[in-house]
Amino acid sequence: MAQLGGTRPNWSTRKVEDAPRGVHRHPSGRWAIRFICGAGHRHKEKVGTVKKTAEERYQQRRGQALSQPGWCPRSERLAARVEAKRRVRFGTYAGDFDKWRAVHVPRSRKADQGKVAILREALGDPWLEEITSRDIELALDAIGADRAPATRNRYRSYLSALFKRAIRDGHLTSNPVRGVPQVKENNARLVFLTCEAEEAAIVAALPLAYRPHFTVSVHTGLRWSEQMGLTWRHVDFLTGFLTIPRSKHGGTRRVPMNSLVRSTLVGLATARTRPDDPDEPVFTLRPKQSVLFFPQAVHRAQTALKEQGRDASRLDGYVWHSNRHTFASRLVMAGVDLRTVQELGGWKTASMVGRYAHLAPGHLTAAVERLVSPSAKAPSGTELARNYPDGHNGHAPARDGALSVTR
Repeated sequence: MAQLGGTRPNWSTRKVEDAPRGVHRHPSGRWAIRFICGAGHRHKEKVGTVKKTAEERYQQRRGQALSQPGWCPRSERLAARVEAKRRVRFGTYAGDFDKWRAVHVPRSRKADQGKVAILREALGDPWLEEITSRDIELALDAIGADRAPATRNRYRSYLSALFKRAIRDGHLTSNPVRGVPQVKENNARLVFLTCEAEEAAIVAALPLAYRPHFTVSVHTGLRWSEQMGLTWRHVDFLTGFLTIPRSKHGGTRRVPMNSLVRSTLVGLATARTRPDDPDEPVFTLRPKQSVLFFPQAVHRAQTALKEQGRDASRLDGYVWHSNRHTFASRLVMAGVDLRTVQELGGWKTASMVGRYAHLAPGHLTAAVERLVSPSAKAPSGTELARNYPDGHNGHAPARDGALSVTR
């Protein structure tokens, strides 16, 4: 009981067990410490069953308080909780990113399928912040070992988008994909139809129901998804244009119809089952992929060309997307400038169209031939012999009336 008059209490302040200042036995039986942090707060901390460990921890805390003004273990614990919440495994975040992308970038859903599983296999499941540019490069090399360079670049783009979102979400501060360059894509060989016989062979080999699909593709350069998404609302016979509501680059574009495309679509319009429905598809047969019917037709076309004694090797590797190459190359050969070809085909950049310039060697030869004026002619052999007599030693002949100086 405390004494009156403000004197000290009469209980003992002696420690139950012999221990340095700030170190005491906790009621749980463990050793604990008491200290004041650099911010002036009182703290208690349980250490363990060994007194020596508690003494070392006390000295460590006292040293931090003296050397770091403002230091407080509460801030450390809060930072640790924030760090634990920030850290996430690659596999977990990749799955979340795939779900987010399916909602916000639905157009790429088909191309994204299977990417997460392949990336998990290549990268493993490390903490997101532990992944380095070297890890990504090795993973992309493994993925691209049996795939085309373009496919490897698509995986790189997917990873880059994933890490950019991770930075936005606060899981990272930098994008490790930036240190990994894209590989060069080999687009040197672009397969296209070089003569009418090849086109006629493919048309004859196609089932009758798919011939309008092929004609419109070759003469408009539409991508498969754009063509299969056409409804009669998008066809304007009055102005002669097809409207693509959302092209690959995300915008709306208009494609003019030539007479063959117009007559083909008129034929399809006469067979409509819902003439009052503007949302009726233009092409009633709309397989998800052209590979379901087109490769077989190309093979039959090659067989027919060989039987006619023609070269069928130009159709090697010809796929539906090659119709776009045919569309572009024919425009170039017809003298259409590349800027117009870019607009007609809906290419986003001029560099995408530049690769078609070399597809028409005959057209390029005709272009340089325009430099020759009608009155120009090459000097004859007699004229050359007269102006370059024997023994001129490579010096240019003197012009008429000019002083010839010989060194």
